[in-house]
Amino acid sequence: MRKDSHLVIGFLALFVFAYLLNGIQAVNAGSFIIGILAVAAGSVMPDIMETPTSSGHRRMFHSRRVLKCTGVLFGITAILYLLPLLSPADKLPDFCLSSFFLGYFFHLVADSTTRRGLPE
Repeated sequence: MRKDSHLVIGFLALFVFAYLLNGIQAVNAGSFIIGILAVAAGSVMPDIMETPTSSGHRRMFHSRRVLKCTGVLFGITAILYLLPLLSPADKLPDFCLSSFFLGYFFHLVADSTTRRGLPE
């Protein structure tokens, strides 16, 4: 899958995530812009770590194990963002991390739908 496809999928996932969060707790514009940068980084990170043109593409960082890990990490950071213990300014790292893991997760989900799929 091409890099621009991964970016579009990541941006769409972030818009849905932010929309759902706004129903629970407001996401301010500054956090959302930083979230866009974080989801973009997460959406391309697997291909930065394992270049698509190399023979080592789709190994460890494109595996089902990492897919599960990023899903869990996304869930943990999203829950931490929703906890009322922190002030809105202190929640920015949690939102950025959850956006990054969301982008990485959906990169792997998109790659899993291709003919080559993901290795164990």
